[in-house]
Amino acid sequence: MGKTESVDIILGILYALAAVMFFVVSYMYFIKRYKRNKMLAVNDVTLTTSRYDNYDNKTQFLIELSRDLAVTLKLLDENEQEVATLLEKELEAGENVIDFDPMNYQDGIYYLSLKTEGTSILRRISIKNQ
Repeated sequence: MGKTESVDIILGILYALAAVMFFVVSYMYFIKRYKRNKMLAVNDVTLTTSRYDNYDNKTQFLIELSRDLAVTLKLLDENEQEVATLLEKELEAGENVIDFDPMNYQDGIYYLSLKTEGTSILRRISIKNQ
């Protein structure tokens, strides 16, 4: 084996290592960026209801935002068809309390659908008027 063949083999190994390192670094960068965007979306909006999600009288829902956002909160029936729009406006960052009176609706299973830019939350609730 000649000197040039040894150099070619060593250079080939170095190129292969550089290519592997490039792919590993690119993958790590992609994962880090993906997780950051996903965490931002998760931490952007929260919808809090009562512990049991069963309603028979007036209550309030809490929407927490990390920044000002346009928010749409809808009440859907058990087939996920829109029954009412409870809120559709720009809310400020922080805690926002939404009043809800279930007396206006028939007994049954419903869903709260909260949508903002980049976030969609669907929460099951039950209405049972006395």
